[in-house]
Amino acid sequence: MTSVETTDRSIQVSRTIDAPPERTFALIADPDRHPDLDASGMIRASRTHLAIEELGDVFVMDMHSELFGDYTTENHVIVYEPDTALGWAPAAPGEEPAGHTWIYRLDPVGDDGTRVTLTYDWSGITDTEMLRYFPVVDADGVAASLDLLAEALA
Repeated sequence: MTSVETTDRSIQVSRTIDAPPERTFALIADPDRHPDLDASGMIRASRTHLAIEELGDVFVMDMHSELFGDYTTENHVIVYEPDTALGWAPAAPGEEPAGHTWIYRLDPVGDDGTRVTLTYDWSGITDTEMLRYFPVVDADGVAASLDLLAEALA
């Protein structure tokens, strides 16, 4: 079952996946697999080709949106708790993160399951011009991305 909570500046979606936290974390920590997990289709490819290994890592992604066309993001790892939580804050190349984050929390369920909670939060954005473009992904899109995660781990 999927649960959804929203505020005016965040979307949080949870669902149970039939894979242990270790496998789930390993997949999320591999930027090369992120295009497979993105229901929005915005993530095109990783330029990093290395697993996320620690707090402070930066991984680079090629992106695309109808509004902005092709662009690149540098994703700064802000949460790194092996097999428990992983999160990042996107930024334009060479810039500080803009104020939005993606954070996965993983809780074991039984012997081989994981309750995955994905929080997309843009509460740190203070630029009113930029804020008008958020959220770039709605609750259905976040939920669909968790469905893709479950499929990738099946």
